Amino acid sequence: MDGFVKRRNDKKDSIVRAAMELFVQYGFERVTMTEIAEKARVSKVSIYNFFESKDNLRRVIAQDIMDASLARTAEIVRSDVCFDEKIREYLSRRTVYAEHGVYNFFFEAVEGDGTLRRRLDEFSAANELLILQLIKEGKDAGRLAPNISNDAIEIYIDIFQSYVLCLGKEKLNRYKVTPALTSEINQLFLDGLLRKG
Repeated sequence: MDGFVKRRNDKKDSIVRAAMELFVQYGFERVTMTEIAEKARVSKVSIYNFFESKDNLRRVIAQDIMDASLARTAEIVRSDVCFDEKIREYLSRRTVYAEHGVYNFFFEAVEGDGTLRRRLDEFSAANELLILQLIKEGKDAGRLAPNISNDAIEIYIDIFQSYVLCLGKEKLNRYKVTPALTSEINQLFLDGLLRKG
């Protein structure tokens, strides 16, 4: 990659990071393009050149969140570690989006944008295929009960993740900054999911 392309990509990444921080902290409507430009240390013209509008910038950030999440889930599912490690890693990665209001930002963005809603449907379908692959692996390894339906297992995982995502800020901070507590909660969940032995 030549220097010009690298500088261009760095500038674009800086804009995305700055916008994300500001949107999460203050809400999309309250943040101006001037504030994003100041935080990213770029001109407003650069933001418009890259993203055309504040709405499109938000759309790009939300799409990036989905792309990164799907890529990480695929990486976990396709890794060479045992099923138990995969499911632990999957659970810990899924809770990342609860941090710092990213979850709220994301769903507010999707709620008001038909393009993002369609993209979320595509993401959900692709993610479900990966989770079904993970569930199959767990059943093949004898770690998930074969008589429990894939739907039930998937819903059980979703219930746990939804609960974590909806924790209040204080409880979420305790969950995230106390590794022993996080490990204990995850273990309690896994005790209900995994077969003994």
